Amino acid sequence: MSLKSEMTRIFAAIGKREEKMAFALEQPSRGSRELDQDRFSKKVRVKSWNVDGFPGVTINGSYVKNDHILMVPGGAYTLEPSNRYRELGEHFAINEQVRVSILQCPLAPEYTALAAHQYLIHAYLCLREEYPEDKFFLLGDFSGGGLALAFLQELRNKGLPMPERTAVISPWLDLGLDNPKIKIAKKSDPILPVEALKEAGTRYRGALEPDDPLVSPLYGDWNHLGQILVLSGTEEILTPDCELLAEKAKALKETKILYKKGARMIHNWILIPCRETDATLELVAMFFLEEALGF
Repeated sequence: MSLKSEMTRIFAAIGKREEKMAFALEQPSRGSRELDQDRFSKKVRVKSWNVDGFPGVTINGSYVKNDHILMVPGGAYTLEPSNRYRELGEHFAINEQVRVSILQCPLAPEYTALAAHQYLIHAYLCLREEYPEDKFFLLGDFSGGGLALAFLQELRNKGLPMPERTAVISPWLDLGLDNPKIKIAKKSDPILPVEALKEAGTRYRGALEPDDPLVSPLYGDWNHLGQILVLSGTEEILTPDCELLAEKAKALKETKILYKKGARMIHNWILIPCRETDATLELVAMFFLEEALGF
């Protein structure tokens, strides 16, 4: 473990990061504009677009391949994307020379899961129509990871075109956080506030039941979903459900899940610029573009 990632873990605990997130979920700020076109590096070209009244951006590097990553940012279905998502999009566009679209889904409490899924389907189909030669890959973190996996099941159910492969980091698989092992995992998680997350999940699901696959993909049908890379850290409450998913993967049809657990890694570590994040981003790129992970 690098010094920076270890110090981040320690400071998250002593800096009351959990309490700060709970407050942010209760009173989410709006209007950050971190994904506005003029905030991106001059090294990339950015196109802003709008679907169903909600924005998104598509980022191109200098020599774009026909590979297209769709990023679904996390934030407990409540928080706006931070500047780190802009940096991640730039990383893939510049270093991997792929096209990257960052989707900005409707957020709770103003909107519910049904609005988020409607936006995702419309945005996804619009992008496929605009870039018909592209191979699409789905990438999500935290709630964006849960949403991406629920969306993957929805695409299959509706008979719509599937992405080539899907990768998720620290995915929120069960909105109700009902796994009894979470109580044990909580002892080492310095970031995620369980009760505040449950409340945020209730606001997000709206009229849906907490075990509806649209909000809790763990309970859905995992067959015929293609190749999926799942990563989580040993120091987070979402790992017990990732472990359940890894067990479920053994009996699936036309779905291959590769699960990797980051030793001593905290929740959603890709938001921290550090050596482990660099390695994780390289792993995701290899999975998407080189198929070199044992599938």
